[in-house]
Amino acid sequence: MKIGWIGVGLMGSRMAKRLLNAGYEVCVCDPVKENKEKLIAEGATAALSPADLAGKTDMIFCMIPNATVLLDIISGENGILEAMPKDFIVVDMSTIDPDASAQAASAIEGAGGHFLRSTVTGSTEFAEKGTLGIMVSGETAVYESVTPLLQILGNRMHYLGDAEQSRYMKICINMMIGTSMQMLAESVVLGEKAGLDWDKMIECICDSAAASSIIKAKKEMFQKRDFAPMCTALTLEKDMEIALSLGKKHGLSLPITSISKQNYTAMRSHGLEELDYAGILMVNEVLNGLG
Repeated sequence: MKIGWIGVGLMGSRMAKRLLNAGYEVCVCDPVKENKEKLIAEGATAALSPADLAGKTDMIFCMIPNATVLLDIISGENGILEAMPKDFIVVDMSTIDPDASAQAASAIEGAGGHFLRSTVTGSTEFAEKGTLGIMVSGETAVYESVTPLLQILGNRMHYLGDAEQSRYMKICINMMIGTSMQMLAESVVLGEKAGLDWDKMIECICDSAAASSIIKAKKEMFQKRDFAPMCTALTLEKDMEIALSLGKKHGLSLPITSISKQNYTAMRSHGLEELDYAGILMVNEVLNGLG
């Protein structure tokens, strides 16, 4: 089987490499030349466009930044639909809004293909080790046929239904992740203002009942104040915006999500959007006279 992969950035490159190392032929497509070079050096091939990729592979995985990109690579000029054969499978592992996902599914399925939503939970470290959690929705038979490949990428599989359940589940989880970092940032800003020893404060927080696995995962990052991205603030801003849009659609009040989203936006306005989302600490420090 020859597998196509669109989007080989922070997450996609590590996931595609796992398939390559498992012995599959992998052909990649990404507008950023530097993203492809390392995988090509390790044995992957490259396609010129999504259409080119669809014409030379048996199925395609996508890991892209937003819904606009996904719809363009499917239906745009030189998109997948231009060369996709009947019964072709597209597995999208990105985090996008359910309405855009439904549009993508309609386009693929209307042309005789199959569209599987396979969102993931976990950072670049999990992607590299193949320990992502994978939440899937779409046709059951397609999910079952793709499961051996998904098991190379993750070690926890959850089938949620035949439509957009995977998209909603991913946003629910990312709401919690994003607001957890805002909560942590507010807590350490108070401790910092009160003069607590920085390292001891982080140690105590991570040893407390309040320390979820995501907070513990950021322990070293906070201690060293090194926010090299495992998941960027720009990504979390986008996800929180999706959450607020869904909240509006369903008539919900999401105040903590709203505040957290504003601070991820503030990271972007300060030129910090490519840092890890845990860098929301710096915005909170500035707001409280510590930056």
